[in-house]
Amino acid sequence: MTRPALARTAGILCGNPQFQRFLSHRFAALWLQHNTLHDKDRAAAVVRDACGIQSRTELDSDTEARQRYNRLIGLPFSTWRNLRENAAP
Repeated sequence: MTRPALARTAGILCGNPQFQRFLSHRFAALWLQHNTLHDKDRAAAVVRDACGIQSRTELDSDTEARQRYNRLIGLPFSTWRNLRENAAP
C-alpha cells in the first residue's frame, strides 16, 4: 500500500474542522490575516504561508517544504489531536 501524497493529505485536512481549529490556535496571526476566506480556503492559505510555499503541490516535490510542514503542522497537529482525544471523558 502506498502512502497518499502529502499535498493530497494536506488538502483533505484543510476541509476538517478540527484541523482548522488547530491552525486557528497555532497560527492565530495568519488565521486572522486570511479572515476574508471561508474556513477550508483559509486553512489552505495558512498552510501555504506557514510552509513558505505558493501551492500545496510543492509539499510533494520540495523536500524543505515537506520538512517544514511535518515540523510545523503535521507532527504538532497529531500531538494536539491525540491530547484532545485522550482528554475526552
